[in-house]
Order: sequence, then structure tokens, then C-alpha cells
Amino acid sequence: MIVEGLGNVSFVNGILRIQTLSVGADGKITDSGSIEIPGNKVGDIISGLSSAATGISEKISTETTSTKGAEGEKSSKKKKKK
Repeated sequence: MIVEGLGNVSFVNGILRIQTLSVGADGKITDSGSIEIPGNKVGDIISGLSSAATGISEKISTETTSTKGAEGEKSSKKKKKK
């Protein structure tokens, strides 16, 4: 399942239900499924997702920075050779 957006969200009978949306091949938003989380686990799951997303974001930022730095070194070496 791909999640490109959120639809309706409800909390009934101790279950948090989140409708997930995606963009179809025709460019229209469609229902891609739902996430159902027991009420007593909502905080833990949201916290875990947030921590995981932060970690991934930091890793991507670090990789992007090191890639740009390596490209800068390559271009400065090329300039020195000329």
C-alpha cells in the first residue's frame, strides 16, 4: 500500500481508523486502504513513526551533504589539473 494522503479519520470503539489515499494512473485521488490502530497504542505508534521519519530525514540530509562535498572536491581537482 502506498500512502500519498490521508482521508477520513475516526476513533470508534477504541480503534483509530485512518483512511489512506493515493493518486491513480488517471491522476485522480483514490482510497488505497486504511490503517487501524488500537487506542492504547496510538501514542507509541505515532511516536515511533515520528522518530523513524526524523532518522531517515537526517540520514538523507547527511548523504546529500557528503555527496555535494564529494562533487565539490572532484570539481576543484579538475580545476587544479587545468
